[in-house]
Amino acid sequence: MLKTREKILLIILIFVIVAGLIFFLFSIEGKNWEIKGEPQSIRKAEEKLKKSPFSGVVCSDPDARAFGVILAQYPETMPLSSPSQADVVIEGPVDGPKGISRLLAIYQCQEPKKIGSIRSTRPFFVDLALGFDLIFSSWGGCDAAVSRINTLSLDWLDARVNPSGAFFREKNIPAPHNGFASFEGLKRASKELGMRQKNKFPGYRFLSDDEIVLESNSQEIKINYYHYPVRYVYDPKTGNYLRFWNGIKMIDRNTGKQVFAKNVVLMKTKIGVLSPGVADVKVLGEGEATIYQAGREIKGKWRKEKPNSKLAFFDQKGEEIRFVPGPIWIEIID
Repeated sequence: MLKTREKILLIILIFVIVAGLIFFLFSIEGKNWEIKGEPQSIRKAEEKLKKSPFSGVVCSDPDARAFGVILAQYPETMPLSSPSQADVVIEGPVDGPKGISRLLAIYQCQEPKKIGSIRSTRPFFVDLALGFDLIFSSWGGCDAAVSRINTLSLDWLDARVNPSGAFFREKNIPAPHNGFASFEGLKRASKELGMRQKNKFPGYRFLSDDEIVLESNSQEIKINYYHYPVRYVYDPKTGNYLRFWNGIKMIDRNTGKQVFAKNVVLMKTKIGVLSPGVADVKVLGEGEATIYQAGREIKGKWRKEKPNSKLAFFDQKGEEIRFVPGPIWIEIID
């Protein structure tokens, strides 16, 4: 039998052992939390940093400069190669009000092997390209556009010069609709010409995943302003705005799938004629805008203060629009 003193010492010893064990277990638990929790927060931060400032989607190099390419839209050029791989696309008439429209397609996150049909540019595309801090590409341009490029010192890859062999002609497509390039070729040419590779575009704002609620209603956007009419049909299951061109589905030759946008913006402005075949489009200043996303329509305004300013969009309260992550298509209309 243990004496009273020995019993007390034994109880104290057991208490010390149990207390030490509890402290050890809590210490391990704390370390495990640090090991598990800290990388998780780092991963979240990294994922945030890896999102494109143009489209808000995860991007391997969101700090890289984007490339802007002028794409033509004629029956002979359809289907185009790579419009669905662009982060942002801006459409506007190149010869005057209600005329033939072309696209300024902006690529950062995806690197298409084939981009085209590439055609000449107009002055307003030059101002837009500068505001997005793009390395700009086209198959030449009208005199006013080339003059504007030189005045603004825009980084330009002119297919007529074909730097580093970045541009090529497709044999099975009739000229002048057969001009193409690859993202890799454009990137190589820009490096060999010593163009800056880091992006300075401040970026758009985007909704988080938990803020996006898809409306179940049907929605259709008809743009009968251009020579070849454009239409978007909202899919409530995906939140995609499926694009139709000249009455038929717009298909991407590279993917074989229908082109879609997550956001469609109607940008209303003044459009005139600068010279025969050259549209005079106002993209500096401000005007009305209508934004479509997730089945909703938002009335607002667009603003671009100077050539190197971002083309920004605001709601009626003056708050900058937050887009749904994904492709943004901007339609310039009168």
